[in-house]
Amino acid sequence: MRIRLAASVAAAALLYACSGPKASIAVVEASPSAVPAVGLASGPANAPVARAGSPGAIPLDAAQRRALDAAVAKEQPAVRARLRYALAAGDDGKVRLVVYDGEGLGRDGRHPGKPHEYVVFKILNSKTGEHYDPQQNSIVAPIPPPVQREAPIRP
Repeated sequence: MRIRLAASVAAAALLYACSGPKASIAVVEASPSAVPAVGLASGPANAPVARAGSPGAIPLDAAQRRALDAAVAKEQPAVRARLRYALAAGDDGKVRLVVYDGEGLGRDGRHPGKPHEYVVFKILNSKTGEHYDPQQNSIVAPIPPPVQREAPIRP
């Protein structure tokens, strides 16, 4: 009986100690060199291709603009109105031009009324099948194909 009482008191003390107010919270500020140069802090992370070159859009240099125009020219005219572009970082940390079919969704890539949805888009100008994550403004490695369930199981 004493062991149960002692365990109960110890558990109550532990819960009380964990639930109390914190003495201080450390604030860590990111140095300017640690902040990635992905997107623009003052502007959007991605934009419709139709706005490329206009004020307020993501600025592109001449080579990026040519690559954007080449990627858009490969798509069908019906799809071109939905295309979006961004400057996003890949796994290597390098910023690259991303052209993707936004499927008519907003900047964050979510359907209206679905705040917890997580969508990634296939990058149209990628040779390796990478995807773009508009919520993180990053390039995601190629998604492997699903496992074939009809395949025979080998021991």
